[in-house]
Amino acid sequence: MKKILTSLLLGLVAYMTISAAETDLHDNRLYIAVGKSDDLSQVPIDLHLENPTINITAIELYLTLPEGVYVGSVKPTSRSAANHVITAGDTPNGYFVSIASEKIKSFENTDGAVCTFYCDFSPLVDGDYTISTSGVFAIGVADDIVTCYTTDGQEEQFTKNEGLITEIDKIEPNTGSLVIYNLQGFRLKEPQNGQINIINGKKVIL
Repeated sequence: MKKILTSLLLGLVAYMTISAAETDLHDNRLYIAVGKSDDLSQVPIDLHLENPTINITAIELYLTLPEGVYVGSVKPTSRSAANHVITAGDTPNGYFVSIASEKIKSFENTDGAVCTFYCDFSPLVDGDYTISTSGVFAIGVADDIVTCYTTDGQEEQFTKNEGLITEIDKIEPNTGSLVIYNLQGFRLKEPQNGQINIINGKKVIL
């Protein structure tokens, strides 16, 4: 996970002159919404992004589904630009997905799904289950300022009953903050060019 967006951030630096600044809050929101389907082997789960003021160019996260449920495919929506690339697959930490563009191409519009997971829920017996996300990491660009943010993991409950999936709520991350340290452990107001910066726990070189 760290390598993909770290590489992307380095690509952004090479592509344009940018600066990075610490911000207290972000108004971005990422959440999961389960759609309706007559076929439980193809239940759509949309990854929604709301970014009203900060243009997000890349996101990634881990999705943990109930045991027995698996992701058959991941498809971009119309919000993803032609040069957004999806990297996805099962990992020991859960199902990983990264949607990134190396050409500073933000997602289209400011609300709606950026990709859809098509999942097989048919192995589940009737009962209550949990979907959770973790490792949520995003990169945004606004006025030549690159912003990175992470959020805490979230989980939501849903019920399968008589072939229906119900009571799915949005997974909404807390707004994140950009926390920057140098290798000596001193907190910085902004990243130092040419040095290793620890941004929200991830090592990044500008």
